[in-house]
Amino acid sequence: MDIEAEVKNLTSKDEKAALKSAKLLLDSGNSDMFEVLLKKSEFLFEFVKQNVNKRLASALTDSNYRNLFNFLNSYSSDYEDFIASSFAKYADEDLTDEFFELLQNGTESQKTYAAKYFSYIPDTIAAENLSEYAFSENESLAFNAAQALGKMEDQDSYEKALSLLHEEDDFKKFNAVKFLVAYGNKNAVLPILEALKMTTMPENISGELPFLEPLTETILTKPRESVLPCVYYILSGLTEILPLSQVFDFELYCVLSDLIEKNKTEKDSQIALILLRALIQFTTICEIESYTFDEDKNTKQELNAIYELLKKQSESFWNEQKSLVLKELEKEKFRVLPALHVISELKLINAFDRLKTLLDNSDEIVLCETVSALKSIGKLNEVSKDEILNKIKDENIKAIILNMFVLT
Repeated sequence: MDIEAEVKNLTSKDEKAALKSAKLLLDSGNSDMFEVLLKKSEFLFEFVKQNVNKRLASALTDSNYRNLFNFLNSYSSDYEDFIASSFAKYADEDLTDEFFELLQNGTESQKTYAAKYFSYIPDTIAAENLSEYAFSENESLAFNAAQALGKMEDQDSYEKALSLLHEEDDFKKFNAVKFLVAYGNKNAVLPILEALKMTTMPENISGELPFLEPLTETILTKPRESVLPCVYYILSGLTEILPLSQVFDFELYCVLSDLIEKNKTEKDSQIALILLRALIQFTTICEIESYTFDEDKNTKQELNAIYELLKKQSESFWNEQKSLVLKELEKEKFRVLPALHVISELKLINAFDRLKTLLDNSDEIVLCETVSALKSIGKLNEVSKDEILNKIKDENIKAIILNMFVLT
């Protein structure tokens, strides 16, 4: 068998040759051929991998499905659904026992496939092991375990994840969010939105939430003041934390289009903050080629469409958003900090009076960010350095503030 040639056929446009290679792979259970397929798949377009899955599904029979066991030592997120659903198609008590054994004693790869199997066949015999793996450092295993527990409606693990949202450790909190998203209960959306207020990883958490419930649905069904920060942090996370290709998952064109229309009549400062963040972000993304160099054609087109949507708004509209955003400085800390960042980046000089008022704040982080904003708009020399420094007890923050004054 020429493995390289057969894998090339399997991924080619020639449907007849591809189906022949798919049948050969499943009939032979050749693990080396599967390994070559996995390596090649790293460089394939998504639609090609979808075609491969369809061809493999067409070649599956009751006489060759057990050969899939030969592939379980090589984990692939591209083909795990095909493999797990194929076993589920022929599931019986004995097969489920085999997967339970793999879940308990198999390799990491075998456990990951087994967890996916139990998302198709939610037999509660596996619940205890799945609960153990649901917060594993192996993200694929953790996701599959949480997803299977969701199909089982396992309440204990769900309640545990909700409780972890209150942890001070941000990584535990983020793992809880990932569990809840995989588990799939939309009742967790509001608790996750609340967790955004008490984390140093808001972009990471916000980027997960639309995979539990579409952002367009969340905006319509949840309190606006809770949802809009999620939109803000998705925008601010693009490029550095969240991949640009997820612009489709986040439905940002629809979200921003609706928010633009709302704020033409509602004049909401929180919406203004989001729209200004979007303008900053998409101007950077679309005007600096390096940000989109590696993106596919569809992603680039969507990013440019959003940028054009923002650019076509009138100058008076954007001036109004810049005035409205200053009202965010009167809100809770969770909303003040993003507003300070936008004011700094846009150098909104008309924010000076409101920024001076914030210098009476007792929160040292707010004070530090306010000083940074004052520096950005060129007004730091108009406030008292000593009065500010006398309020700061944290030596690190004090050093940062002092440095800003020194470099002014």
